[in-house]
Amino acid sequence: MLARAISHIKPEYQEVVSLRFVSELSHFETAKIMGRSEGAVRVLQHRALKALRRSLGQAAKKEL
Repeated sequence: MLARAISHIKPEYQEVVSLRFVSELSHFETAKIMGRSEGAVRVLQHRALKALRRSLGQAAKKEL
């Protein structure tokens, strides 16, 4: 269910989630890789998690 939910969010959201939580990189390291500031990565991560929660909610409703 999680993999499916991740596949439904924007590619840049997928990247930040992957770098931060799968690769366990810091905000600084993620920012360097993505070519963004640390602040921008924090905002992007916040938006990505919000979108992921929404996507998981929709996936859960479909299973009912």
